[in-house]
Order: sequence, then C-alpha cells, then structure tokens
Amino acid sequence: MKSIKKSVAVITVVAAVLGMSVFAFGAASSKNSKDKDVIKSGVRIESIDVSDLTEEEANTKVKAYVKEKTNVPVKIDVNGTEVKTNLSDLGYKWTNKSVIEEAVGVGKSGNVIKRYKDGLDLKNEGIELKLEFGIEEKNMKDNLKKICDSYNVEAKNASLKLTSSGFEVIPEQDGVVIDYDVTVSGLYDYITKEWDNKSDILYTAETKVSKPKYTSEDLKKVSSTPMGSYYTSFSVGTSYDNRNNNIKHGAEVLDGILLYPGEQYSLNEHLAPWTAENGWYPAGTYVDGGVADSYGGGICQVSSTLYNALLEAEIKVVERYSHSMSVAYVPLAADAALAGDYKDLVFENNTDAPIYIQSVYNAGGTLTFKVYGHDTRDSSRSVKYVSETVKEIPIGTKVTKDSSKPTSYESVTENGHVGYVAKLWKVTYENGEEVDKELLHTSTYAMTPKKVVKGTKKEDKKGEETTDKKDDSDSDSDNKEETTKKNEKAEKTTSAKAKETKKSEE
Repeated sequence: MKSIKKSVAVITVVAAVLGMSVFAFGAASSKNSKDKDVIKSGVRIESIDVSDLTEEEANTKVKAYVKEKTNVPVKIDVNGTEVKTNLSDLGYKWTNKSVIEEAVGVGKSGNVIKRYKDGLDLKNEGIELKLEFGIEEKNMKDNLKKICDSYNVEAKNASLKLTSSGFEVIPEQDGVVIDYDVTVSGLYDYITKEWDNKSDILYTAETKVSKPKYTSEDLKKVSSTPMGSYYTSFSVGTSYDNRNNNIKHGAEVLDGILLYPGEQYSLNEHLAPWTAENGWYPAGTYVDGGVADSYGGGICQVSSTLYNALLEAEIKVVERYSHSMSVAYVPLAADAALAGDYKDLVFENNTDAPIYIQSVYNAGGTLTFKVYGHDTRDSSRSVKYVSETVKEIPIGTKVTKDSSKPTSYESVTENGHVGYVAKLWKVTYENGEEVDKELLHTSTYAMTPKKVVKGTKKEDKKGEETTDKKDDSDSDSDNKEETTKKNEKAEKTTSAKAKETKKSEE
C-alpha cells in the first residue's frame, strides 16, 4: 500500500516538473513569436538553412535552390541531331510548396507535447524538411512536342507539276518522326526511377517512319482535261496598268494550287494583306457607293473568274459574297467579292482526288482559270448557270448647286450605277434534257445616283451675274418643275449604257 502511494507521489512530482517545463517553454515560445514571426533556429529545408528567416525570405532562398535543381541540362538525340533543353522546360517542378509554411510552424504549431518535442530536436540536431519534385507525363509530352517537333522529318505527299505536255507526278516521300508515346514513357521512367537527381540527362528519342497520305497513284487520277474553266476580259492601256498589275499578281499567287480531298482554300488568307509591300497597287474599288483607289483594286475580277471555274467543275464553294454594286465582267449574281477580312471566297475539294488550279493571265486582256481533277461525272450529264434579273432599280439623280457657277453651268461628276436584284440558277441536263434547276443564291446590288453639279448664279440685264437667293446647299434632287423632264431623258440614256460600262472593282 505504501509503495503504491509512493509511486503516485513520484508521478505527480514528475508531471508537475514536466508541466512547468512545458509551460515555461510554451510561454517563451509564445513571447518570441509575438516579437518576430521568423523560422526558429535549427530548421533546414534540404541543405538550406532557413533559421531566423521570415516566410518570404525563406521562399526566395528555396526558389533559387529549386531553379538550380530543375535547370539540369537534358540532351535528346533526334535522328542524330542533339536537341538541348532542361528539366524545367520539360515540366519538372517543385511540388510541395507548403513546406515553407511547415518550416514557419516548426516549434509553434501542434499541441504542447509536439511543440516541446520540436524544441528539443531543434536544440540537438535540428529539423530537416524535404523538398519534393515531380513531372506529369502529359505535360512532358506537350512540352517535348514544342521543343522537338521542328526536328521531325515530315512525310511529303505526292504532288503535280503542269508542263506543256500535261501533268508530271512528283513522287511522295516517307518521313521520320518522334514516337512521342514511347519516348515520353521511357524518359519519365528514367527521371523518376533511375536518375541520380544531379547529373545531366542524355536520352535518345524513339522514332518511327511517317507515311504520306497521298501517293503517286492518287495523283495519277488527275486528268489533263479540265473539269471546269472560265475566262473574263479586261481593258488594257496605261490608265489600267495598276489594276491589271493587281490582276496579274493575284493570278500568279493562285496559279498551281494543289488541294487534297477535304481541304479548304481561302483567297484572303493567301492574298492579303492588301499592301504595297505584298505586291499590290492602288486602283479603283467600290467605297461607300462610289469608286476610289485602294491597294488591290481589280482583285475581285480574279476571284470572280475563279468562282465561275469552280462552279463549272462543281467544286464545293463554302463562302462567297456579292459586290455592293454590279460589275461588268461576269453576269449578275455570278460574282465573288473580296474585301478586308469580311468578304472572302472559300472553296473545298469535295472530290476523291486532288484538284489543281491553273491561272493564265494574258496581257492582251483576258484572264482564265482552269480546274483539273478526277472527273467522275457521267459524260451524258452537263450543267449550266443562268443569271436571272429579278428587279432593276433605275439610276436616280443627286444635284449639288454651286452658287459660284452661272445657271448655264451643268456638269456630271459621276454617272451612277443601276441597282439590281438577281438570282443565279444551276441547271442540270442529261442527254440534253433539263432534269434539275437549283437556286444557288440571290444577290442584291445597290443603286447609286448620278451626281450633277449645277450653277445658280444669274446674270442681270447688263450682263452682270447675280446670286440666286434660293437654297444652294446639296440636295438629293433639283427643282422638279424645272428639271424633271431633262433628268428623265438623261437617266434613260445613262441606264441603257450602265450595263455596258466597265466597273472598277477590288
């Protein structure tokens, strides 16, 4: 009984002493943390001593160490070429960034017993926390592609060259490319399982043969007889030089297009930007209901000519726009305008073989496009495209009065344009008999008025001029009682000639 009491007394004394020690340590710790929130002495992160540093200071010091740790050189052999990078660029990174907060909390967090134990460890050998690093296979694959893709030798499809005796087939070529799945899997295993965490890394990428999608056999399907062709005419002479230079340049850019099945082609993507540096000249274009010079003027005759050749070949047209006003080089609703980045001509190869586009610019005044391919259409079948004028809007007149000119003065500054609404029909024949009629689209072309300047200064009896007191500001029409009959006659003449007049276009 005595021995039990004695043991209880001893335990009580030890507990009291321990309690006072813990209390004293805790009180001191609390006081120090209030004075300054720094990491306690004796704390290390890997080999980095972070004693007496703030969280921000410790983070800066550890980041410098991590940068050195992840900047390990990596050399990858790709088909005999040494590609240099580093672990960081591959996605190798520090993953347990919470270790900084953990370092700050050593000796300050947890219950009383844990804080007491941390204090004893700090006084003896100190406490070392570990940095953790890792890399994700998916990220490594994405990064490796960015680094190494340019070193792949891609396969080349067979292609065509048009000669005076027909098409010459240029054979396909195999390629050699990185097998990213195999390469990344092997490199990942090496980094995470075999690497000593300090040496430079040397690794040979796994490669595989890349086969072209289209071979010489596919290209041999292309016939030397066009599936469709179309030509337009243009005026020649020094006053048309800029416009014709643009037509020639556009035809040269589009000549030799080889489009494989399913591929699309955008004219804007290949012709723009419309700048002098890109080979374009200033020439007449439609701007705000009138004609003004801008770079690339005339290119719409190129796109419209190609558009009609594509229709004849029955190639799929994905995107096409009409002009704001009518043009003279193709029928109504058979035009294809280009403007900025909002009007484009886009087509798609919807056949079973490649198609080849040829352009022929003749300085004498003609532009021709031909579309070659594998024509599987029945010889008894043919198509015709018919333009139907639904509505014609006669040219109106806009009169501007000029008080500095005598009443006998009258000058036409712009002839104006007839407005139209037109439809384009695709008519299909078999053995010469019509079997189908399909509406492709309806196009609307704005009417622009004839612009006339008239003088309003009158002469007095002595032959001196006097200013008409009537309004001399711009007006949409002149005094009906004085000019209606004269204008009606002029409008009929202008309207009749409008269809025959060449229009400047983009």
